[in-house]
Amino acid sequence: MRSGVLSLAGTPESPETGTRAPRSIVLAMTGVAALFLVKAVVLAFWITPLWDVPDETGHYAIVADLSEGRGLPLQGQSAVSSEVVADWTRGKSVTPVGNWVAQHPPLYHLLAAPVLSAARAVTSEPRWRYRAPRLLSALAGAAGLLLFFRAFFEASGDPLLSFAAAAGIGCVPMYSHLASGTNHDILLAAASGLAALCWVRFERTGLLPDALKMAGALALAGAIKLSALPLAGALWLLCLPRLTVRGGRRVAGAVAIGATAVSLPLLWTLRHWWLLGNTRVHPVSARSFALPAFFSYLRGEPVVDHTFKNFFGLIGWTGTGGGELQWFQISGVFLAPYLLLALAGAAGTAVWLWGRSAGIPSLSAGAAAAIVFLFCFFWLFASADGAEPIKRLLYSLLAAVPMLALPLAFGKRPPGEAIFSGSQFVFLVFSLAYLVNSFEAYEIYGQMRATNGRYFFAVLPFLVLAFVFPAAGLVRRGRWRDIGLLAVLAGLFVNETMFFLVKVMPFYRGGS
Repeated sequence: MRSGVLSLAGTPESPETGTRAPRSIVLAMTGVAALFLVKAVVLAFWITPLWDVPDETGHYAIVADLSEGRGLPLQGQSAVSSEVVADWTRGKSVTPVGNWVAQHPPLYHLLAAPVLSAARAVTSEPRWRYRAPRLLSALAGAAGLLLFFRAFFEASGDPLLSFAAAAGIGCVPMYSHLASGTNHDILLAAASGLAALCWVRFERTGLLPDALKMAGALALAGAIKLSALPLAGALWLLCLPRLTVRGGRRVAGAVAIGATAVSLPLLWTLRHWWLLGNTRVHPVSARSFALPAFFSYLRGEPVVDHTFKNFFGLIGWTGTGGGELQWFQISGVFLAPYLLLALAGAAGTAVWLWGRSAGIPSLSAGAAAAIVFLFCFFWLFASADGAEPIKRLLYSLLAAVPMLALPLAFGKRPPGEAIFSGSQFVFLVFSLAYLVNSFEAYEIYGQMRATNGRYFFAVLPFLVLAFVFPAAGLVRRGRWRDIGLLAVLAGLFVNETMFFLVKVMPFYRGGS
């Protein structure tokens, strides 16, 4: 088997350092990113109503504060101005309100502030000024696709699969939706792509400088949103056994990687403590964590089902509703392609991981995976929404497959196996952190909250590395596989286009 090839009989290997993807694929990927940018700009300035992207009102208010010299946001003190409130509520109120997103780190807003300042210099029309920071999200969405492609190619050496996977992300309605609004999640996804690229390079070399570059990317991600911290923790643990330095330098290197990865979010947290007297940047439940209550929550509430659907499409927010929440989830025929692809990816990855397992640790991991699957399929996901057989099978596989990957993630393996199994570990750590956070919100508010699938954009490229590339490793490269990949990509493009034409745009018109 040639190096860098995913095959039925072989093991994926990362390409050699400096290997370039074919020029035709690079040009195609650049063209897709440019087309995505055009799509996102059109959505941002002419289609997506103002304030109809998650928390856009609060994020715009922070950008405006920075643009006008009012300084960094501060929880409990920053506010949404009367001008924005009047536009947001369509004149029903002009009273400033507290900015509920002021606890977030400000890197996105710092980058967007010059864009708003430039818009102020060009036009006095509020509708265009309010939309101006959306341009940063559109650029971040396009840049993210290019970073994903490079990370995928360096992980697999498969240019066409990497192209199809990265371009396919651009056909996810939620990715396009976020790229059309003033919101930090899409920039976080791009930063995650940069972290993934640096991590893939480290897995190939084991060199401390590559690990520190990864840590720097993680620090930037953490300066965008604190949900990058579970990603930083998972990647730090994965790096420890693969560092090539020894002795005291190994310990110093491990400390340097961890300290760098959390440096910027830690500084933000310390600022919070210095000015407000505590380090809590979000509400905390007064109850102690109880595993039985946690499982009851997952069994009784459609947490996983809502998260899955919201990841692919949760359209609307408070713009269409004139200040009131008004949205809808992707469903039916438009959700079906993503559901079937996810099921194929999860099942295929399970087969791929089992095929690479050997020895007692892997047998133990297989037993653990079987127990988790049976527990989820027959009890945990058997009653709430999403209990339909196909969804229950998918969600149970997603819970069980990471168990198979653990021996490979921390064992001595070729770079390709280490990357794909390590991405499973990232998915596991982030999923647990997400579910615990959602459960804590449930205990605080008494109802299901914080099931926004966009939170997983913090680990978006790792999801693809975890479930798409291993499953694709079961199929030999060749003409028919390539035709199949391009056909799937074309189908996703048509599906997203029709979703916006048939569902999204009528929804916007109905609220205008």
